[in-house]
Amino acid sequence: MKVLLRPYHNDDAPAFAEAVNASLDTLHPWLLWPHKGFTVEEACRWFAATCTLRETGEANELGLFAGDDGRLLGGAGLRYSDQQKNLCSIGYWVRSSEQRKGVASQAVHHLLELAWQSQERETVEILAVAENIASRRVAEKCGGEFVGIRHGLIVLASGPVDTAIYHFHRTGNI
Repeated sequence: MKVLLRPYHNDDAPAFAEAVNASLDTLHPWLLWPHKGFTVEEACRWFAATCTLRETGEANELGLFAGDDGRLLGGAGLRYSDQQKNLCSIGYWVRSSEQRKGVASQAVHHLLELAWQSQERETVEILAVAENIASRRVAEKCGGEFVGIRHGLIVLASGPVDTAIYHFHRTGNI
């Protein structure tokens, strides 16, 4: 399946809310924001925030959509460091019913291409909860170099957790 990445539109909000609510079992252990009863209004607020983040150059958050029928598969994005212009990070989530189909890997490859469009960008990183084997496999499958484990880079409801760090370098990716 071909995955298309594009900014969210408010018309996507019902599908976004449905995807989050249907995927709590695989999202909630690793992310703070998904919760039971996630609403269309919350999705619209997130879409507005992603637009602002894109306009200010802080991030480029995109929806993941199936190329064949346009169904919402999840989300992914680049977050840019304001301290290190040569660094940015990739994050992603895929609805439960679409996992293990290469959706996240396609998103990572697309986002790497976007990141390398900036001549100053030298490193892209993926941070994953150390116990999130599926997310770590995506980073490895896409060619990420395992840097190590560091405590506290990700904070969940239970508090700071061990974080696996993967790096992609411009020299190995263009």
